[in-house]
Amino acid sequence: MRKIILSIISFFALTATAQQLNFPLNYEMQNRLERYINANSHFITAAKPYNMAEVKAAIGDSALQELGFETDSSKSGFKFGIQKGDLLSVASKKHKFYFAVNPVLDMQFGYDINSKKLRYTAGYGVKFDANLGKKVSLSFTYQGVTEDYLQQASSYAAQYGVLTGYRKANFKGDRINSQLFSGYLSYSPNKYFNVQVGNDKQFWGDGYRSMFLSDNASNSPFLKLTTNFWRIKYVYLLNVMRYGPINGFNVDNNPSNFKTKYGTYHLITVDVAKWFQFTFFEGVTWFHADSNRVRGIEFSYLIPVAFIRPVEFALGSPDNVVLGIGMKFKASPKQIFYSQIMLDDMDVGAARRGKGFYRTKVSAQFGYKTYDIFKVKHLDFQTELNIVRPFVYAHKAPEQSYTNFNQSLTHPLGANFLESITFINYWHKHWTASAKFQYAVQGLDNTYQHNGSNIFVSDFLITPNLGTAYGNYFLQGVKTRLINVEARGGYLINPKINLAVEAFVNYRYQKNEFWKQNNLFLGISLRTNITNRYTDY
Repeated sequence: MRKIILSIISFFALTATAQQLNFPLNYEMQNRLERYINANSHFITAAKPYNMAEVKAAIGDSALQELGFETDSSKSGFKFGIQKGDLLSVASKKHKFYFAVNPVLDMQFGYDINSKKLRYTAGYGVKFDANLGKKVSLSFTYQGVTEDYLQQASSYAAQYGVLTGYRKANFKGDRINSQLFSGYLSYSPNKYFNVQVGNDKQFWGDGYRSMFLSDNASNSPFLKLTTNFWRIKYVYLLNVMRYGPINGFNVDNNPSNFKTKYGTYHLITVDVAKWFQFTFFEGVTWFHADSNRVRGIEFSYLIPVAFIRPVEFALGSPDNVVLGIGMKFKASPKQIFYSQIMLDDMDVGAARRGKGFYRTKVSAQFGYKTYDIFKVKHLDFQTELNIVRPFVYAHKAPEQSYTNFNQSLTHPLGANFLESITFINYWHKHWTASAKFQYAVQGLDNTYQHNGSNIFVSDFLITPNLGTAYGNYFLQGVKTRLINVEARGGYLINPKINLAVEAFVNYRYQKNEFWKQNNLFLGISLRTNITNRYTDY
């Protein structure tokens, strides 16, 4: 018995994974990485950010070095880098210690031809990363921003009191200021298990958007447990979030009045075959206090292995439960098809009694991406269709809507829309180029009528007390079309922190029967771009 125990201990010691930092949660960097990951038959891609230990185990040092990720902690001493590696780092091979400091920049300046105004965003900050041995890592990031930039971001900030991707919006004339703190502590006792606690974002899915959980909203305090065994990955996530009090169609955007709510989410992905992965998702959102009492954390939801829907049903079905399935098909290592179907609510019996029942709350995603198109190395293509029916992600109790800090947990458009979005990305050594085309049709709410696009208001506003629960249809309301085209090209100064200087052009057109917006923006940027900030809405 003693030999068996010692063997087990030795096994875990020998297989203890490498440093436990996360790979940056950024679309451009992940797109470059996933061409290598998808060549690995059984790497599960449904839950992001990836842990660097699992990335290194899957693709090896040579691929990481080609991506600009040197194994900095394998050599001792101080390092200073501009074009590769960290800006400043110190490591001790003997003590397995590594510490790095990097800038966080988002400087974009340009001219809006239609409004004839100079526009800018000045984002700044700093990022600290550390490995304390092989099993423990920690990261901390501060980001601040001052901007007079995009019209849609300014309008959103004025309506909801938050700057998208950040938190409270502070107005000084035309300028908006905001800031964001994020970070996490990551611990892996062995290669099968990782626990993280911190204040950060998650992204679950294989697309540019996610119908399950995305990094669109602001950060939230979280506890995350991840297990990898055989061909299965299981993720348990507990979030502590905030909601702004809502009265009818008016949002009280004073952050001092924001209240606490919680979310628990489970994701299990099975690598069925080298060409197919299947994902099951479930989640529940509930708020800290109702009209009668303070609930606090509902401990029944904290059981990692419990199915959420039966638990919520046993509690009297008071909360907002979502269920979903995802699939990923690899026609080849360079051709990927993916999909998600998310069910927010459905009452089959009630739906049979009439057409257009409001609680048919379903969203779906279908996408395709391929690498090295036309046999050009590093020329990649991705296209995606996202469909969200009316009233999805909303709830009768608006505090339990699928949101955090007055931002959607999934898609920035909210609900009741169809979106097609396509990307072409290219990189060669340090040169990069990209193009994006987005087309969306959405049925917006009328001024005092809830048609299903605004996910922050109560379902009871579908006329008083659900008086027209039937007769609803996809894209009802004020039909609004959105076209957004952007092209970028530049020089990647440092791949490790994605520091690049670029020139870009952005054209945005939005129109319905009441108004029209038309913007053409030319500019230059200097960005580290290690996170995603979604302004394409």
